[in-house]
Amino acid sequence: RTRARRNVLSRRVGRPSSSRAEQAGFGVLRGGEVRQSASRNSTEGRRHLATACTHAREEKMGWFSKNKNKYRRHGGEGVGGASWKRRGCMFLGVGVAFVVLLCLGLKAFGAYGPHKLPNEVHSDPDALWPIKSGQFVNLYKGDFVLVEELPPEEGALAAAEPGEAESSEAGEGEPAAQAKKNCRPFYLSGWNAWDISRAGRIFPRNHKTVDNMTGRKALQKQFDRAASLGLNVVRAWAHTVDPMYPVMKSPGKYDEDGLRAIDLLLHEAGKRGIRVILSFVDNWKYRGGVDEMVDLSETAPERLYARPGDEDGDFDQLSLNETRKEYEVQRHALFFTDEGAKAIYKTHVETLLTRKNTYSGVLYRNDPTVLAWNLINEARCESWVVDNCEALLQSWVEEMSLFVKSLDPNHLVTVGSEGFFAREDYPGAREEDKVSDLFAVDEVNPASWAAQTGQDFVANHRLEGIDFATVHLWPDTWNQSSEAFQERWINAHVEVAGSKLAKPLIVQEFGKKEAPDAQNSTERDRVYQMVNGLVEESVAGRGDLKGSLFWNWEMDLLVGAKEDPYTLRDTDDTWDLIQSHALKMHNLSKSQVYSCDDFELHPLY
Repeated sequence: RTRARRNVLSRRVGRPSSSRAEQAGFGVLRGGEVRQSASRNSTEGRRHLATACTHAREEKMGWFSKNKNKYRRHGGEGVGGASWKRRGCMFLGVGVAFVVLLCLGLKAFGAYGPHKLPNEVHSDPDALWPIKSGQFVNLYKGDFVLVEELPPEEGALAAAEPGEAESSEAGEGEPAAQAKKNCRPFYLSGWNAWDISRAGRIFPRNHKTVDNMTGRKALQKQFDRAASLGLNVVRAWAHTVDPMYPVMKSPGKYDEDGLRAIDLLLHEAGKRGIRVILSFVDNWKYRGGVDEMVDLSETAPERLYARPGDEDGDFDQLSLNETRKEYEVQRHALFFTDEGAKAIYKTHVETLLTRKNTYSGVLYRNDPTVLAWNLINEARCESWVVDNCEALLQSWVEEMSLFVKSLDPNHLVTVGSEGFFAREDYPGAREEDKVSDLFAVDEVNPASWAAQTGQDFVANHRLEGIDFATVHLWPDTWNQSSEAFQERWINAHVEVAGSKLAKPLIVQEFGKKEAPDAQNSTERDRVYQMVNGLVEESVAGRGDLKGSLFWNWEMDLLVGAKEDPYTLRDTDDTWDLIQSHALKMHNLSKSQVYSCDDFELHPLY
């Protein structure tokens, strides 16, 4: 403290030594002399010090008044501390203004997250489907459920007969009473949005956006409307398919901005009570997809041909001759067997599951905003070219599902496939996985090619690491526009899910194309009404079909972007059907709460 006083006095009093500080007994204020004076009489010393400082300032101001013309001529040189103080204040003011403007700019562009990481997830308490910290979507007796432990007094009242009281304490020598739990069925009503994983990286400075909107604002806008409609689930990619914004730059190396964009997606969804299904990898598009991971593998053979061009991001087979087509199909299938490709995939999975969200402070594997993981979007291993494809894909699904569960026991896992039924004579087919006792495969699959995709709906979803089953419906892509086929396709999966799998089922993707110049959405509405009707009928009867996610809802963000013919526009009448269906699902869920005291919760990491 003495050294600090000395420095302050040196700046304020300065030299010469003939100041009043010297007359007050401090000399030239050397440290030893100050300490001696202060030790002899600290009170008197402080009084003299204050007097000395006051007189020194008066002397200095008087000197400045007499020499102001000289000060102006020479820019203040020789004025002691006065000139550098003025310059310092000016530079300090400019610096503060710069920092303020920089922070405002960063805030406007959403370039940084919150200062505090709460390390828990809480949605708006007024949300239709609020997300509570630690409350994951679980499975109980074939239902998706939200489990809530009741306080002891409520549990006792719930367990007692009307007019009776039940003690909350166990008697001497008796085991403690089991905690009371309620299970509320969780019925999925939501949408697919592949593009929202990159939203946090879109700014007016690097893209021409609608109304100069940031991607973050567009994301918030979509989630706000979804919550107002009563939707409770969105399915997205845990990567991007846009080469401008990769998440994984190379094996094990990630773009932090890309990961932060997924952080933002989870954070904004969670605040509004919207759960998220994330798919780890895509079968179709190159960036963030199967073929990219094979090409990055150190153990996969080098390419013999350059990667063929993509059409709208999807692999274009029409431009290839049969030789090239078979080569690409065989190389694609390496994803399920090549050790290097599998290692890249596992690293990607582990990076996500163990990541701490920069906005919420919650690890992904501990975040109840995540409803489930898709191992892969629409896996394909073409058995018309690759021998034993069904067994290869089955082995991969088993290995990866258990790998995910070993890192994250809190969340549900599913394959992410369309749900094609396999031909029953493939090598390694098990008798219990065959569906011939229920229906003929060719009568249910959309075409003969579907049985040669490597998928086996029953075998793939029977595995221990797979929690629920999915089915996709694409009337236009499959050239199956009849409602009779669409109903038969879904109902066949419902029957198998109940009789052979004993697991819940969701229609994870369904959609209908609509021309940009269409005057109304009548054809699309028919498909939505059919799917929603089947779900509502099943839910009302406590059946095995538990929800649906339409494809798709793109953000209205980039000016001039090519519009997906499946996406819903803001003016479409279909939104009325979506809202009506979502509210029915909510009301049915609310009316079907039941006791589930024997449910065992997984411990959090």
